[in-house]
Amino acid sequence: MKVTLLVVTMTGTAEMIAEDLVAAFSKEHELTMVLAERTQPELFDGTQHLVVVSSTYGEGEVPDPGKPLYEGLRRKDGELKGLRYGVVSLGDSIYKETFANGGRLWDALLAERGATRLAETLLLDASGSADMSALAVDWFGAWLRTAAQAETTA
Repeated sequence: MKVTLLVVTMTGTAEMIAEDLVAAFSKEHELTMVLAERTQPELFDGTQHLVVVSSTYGEGEVPDPGKPLYEGLRRKDGELKGLRYGVVSLGDSIYKETFANGGRLWDALLAERGATRLAETLLLDASGSADMSALAVDWFGAWLRTAAQAETTA
């Protein structure tokens, strides 16, 4: 299966998580990692499977490198009905009001544009004791199985 991993990061943590996903699943699937600041809203045209790996910045915002893409997608014409997606959202739970909100914003925008979410958003806590990469790998494995099932029933 072809899956695009859209990485939205300020400090590189989201990119490290995405790299771990590629390392864990690239033998079975065609995974392409794309940095948000290096792409345009046209990325979403024709993409069937997308996982956004986003950190949260500032007051619960999309990280600065991803803002142009996020805003471009908000203004883009057309719907994303053929897109199946998932979101891995990084944050720090000491900021309770805005915890992992960067990814939540991506989730809301993709859903608003007609894309289909295949799993609940994975919320990763920088203040937690769990291994964020291990949690992401487990979540992504389940997401890939769901995506494969969705393809066979479509």
